[in-house]
Amino acid sequence: MTDIQISFGWNAFQTCSTQTCTYSKIKESGVSKWKDSNIIISLFFYVTVAGVYDISLVSDEIQREAELQVNIPSISYSQIAKFNTDSLNLSLGSIQIDNPGYIKVNFQGTNSLINRKTGQYPKLKTLILSNVENISAISFVQDSFSSHFGRRGPSVHLKYNLESKSKIKYFFNEVTVPKKWDAIGTYAMAIGFSSGYFGMQVNSESERKILFSVWSPQKTDDPSTILAENEVKLLAKGKKTVIKSFGNEGSGGQSYLVYPWVTGVAYQFKLVGYPTKDGYSVFTAYFKDPTKFEDYILIASWKRPKTQTYLERVYSFLENFDPEKGNISRKAYFNNQRAFTNKGKNVKIQSATFTYDETATKQQRYDYDGGVDDINGYYLRNCGFFDKTNVKTGDIFKKTQ
Repeated sequence: MTDIQISFGWNAFQTCSTQTCTYSKIKESGVSKWKDSNIIISLFFYVTVAGVYDISLVSDEIQREAELQVNIPSISYSQIAKFNTDSLNLSLGSIQIDNPGYIKVNFQGTNSLINRKTGQYPKLKTLILSNVENISAISFVQDSFSSHFGRRGPSVHLKYNLESKSKIKYFFNEVTVPKKWDAIGTYAMAIGFSSGYFGMQVNSESERKILFSVWSPQKTDDPSTILAENEVKLLAKGKKTVIKSFGNEGSGGQSYLVYPWVTGVAYQFKLVGYPTKDGYSVFTAYFKDPTKFEDYILIASWKRPKTQTYLERVYSFLENFDPEKGNISRKAYFNNQRAFTNKGKNVKIQSATFTYDETATKQQRYDYDGGVDDINGYYLRNCGFFDKTNVKTGDIFKKTQ
């Protein structure tokens, strides 16, 4: 028998029971500075073996006597946890889990404060599962893993398998985000390639972007250190396209169009790439809204030094770039892919290979999925703590039509 310690800083998220809440960012040290009784703190872990587990809550800071409503919706567990300055480790009793899958434990401050003095709700540091026979029966984001990437959730990818890889100059793709699957932090990347990526993002409640970025050949996360000979050069841009540099994931040139794309529309992406005689390669991105434009509009054209390629390793991905939103599922369809060589010859897309990132590879989270729908195309889904699917990295999806 052993105890399993699940850290809130790696595995907890906030939602609001009303229209507005006052949030404080969840840190690695746990949930603190918490005063709003409308906030619900949800901790997630995955159970592979049914059984009875004892649970307790660990805090390292209690400013006032207070009560928390604790519930686990999937097993109809509900209990009031009463804290005082002596209750840094509080037993929450036993829970019976009958089916494997994700367990969500909710914590919400009650309005019935035992002591009405000012202060915050108890800091939530760790949830402990006791009397666990097999430690592999419980999965969650470990403290040794990145809390940033663990809370973001797994990124998922589709690598397109073409009948010929020689001199692909043009690639087309369509992306549709279904209704209610467009959470903040979503990046539905339509066309990735060896030197960059192109797709659409949800940046906030009021802002969305069509984003096209090209990496510098110099490997650095700090764009200010890129030598002049390694700079990605802008050749052209759309009228409303914003141009800037980027870093922290490699560095290079970034271009984006602030654009109010909506769910349920199959937006069209076109990427052109070819080498030039002076040692560069040119990559140009075009975007089409089928409800607004008769033709594609230019996002930007970039010239990458020390590069002599057409479009290589073409793929798509779906990611969440906001660690505070990793508890919300997102989904995207990728359809009607087309590829052409520099001679204009059509190259067939035979299939797509599914992969995922380290968050899934290291079994920190299981909320990932992918597949193919002959009507809507290939799809990717991630985040939201939905139960584990059978899909695994390396699976190949192929349309029947």
